[in-house]
Amino acid sequence: MRYSSGRSYSLALHHDAEADLDRIYEEDEDAGADIEVFLEEAKNNQETLDNLTRKGYVEYGEWPYDVKEWEKAKRSKYNLWRVRLLWLKGPSSKYRIVYAFHPAEYRYYILGIVDRNFNYDLQHERSKQILAAYDNLNIPRY
Repeated sequence: MRYSSGRSYSLALHHDAEADLDRIYEEDEDAGADIEVFLEEAKNNQETLDNLTRKGYVEYGEWPYDVKEWEKAKRSKYNLWRVRLLWLKGPSSKYRIVYAFHPAEYRYYILGIVDRNFNYDLQHERSKQILAAYDNLNIPRY
């Protein structure tokens, strides 16, 4: 998907992801702030939003990040992705932002912020919560 000036993408934080961010702030205020800064920057930057569904994309600029598809979810027809913030160091580097793209709304939904050790098994309780949020938002499967 490429950015088209005819349509603007947007970003929304699901309440489950808000709860994750609140928990992260309690555990590590710097990590929470870094994640929130990235989300705010992404929300206001169409080029960043455009790149969030480019499989294998890596941004090397001021706020470096990389993008990957959630392969196990893809096999079940979910359009789920994760972004890793490469500038984070130490304990802050352990988080991944999980999101989905809703093509009819041109909106990215942040569905969760998980620990890097999260194995993305679809039977895991956290995965089930993310998949339920995806379905409740009526994001199309493909």
